[in-house]
Amino acid sequence: MLSRRLSDKIIAAHEIACEEKKHEIASLLLEALEYDLSSIGGDHPEHRVWSERMEGAFALHEKVFKTIQKF
Repeated sequence: MLSRRLSDKIIAAHEIACEEKKHEIASLLLEALEYDLSSIGGDHPEHRVWSERMEGAFALHEKVFKTIQKF
């Protein structure tokens, strides 16, 4: 079952973009993931832990496209 968190949905969409070799879309989804994770909690300290799925999204991107773009 897919989580209700936006970040989990972005990761799922990123996996599909990688499977379909859609580099630009996959890159935009990684950027959206970083943006979503950086805005969690607003002005409050971050309590969410960087998950293996999040790390896996960046590893998959690098594996498929041989590059990671810094946003």
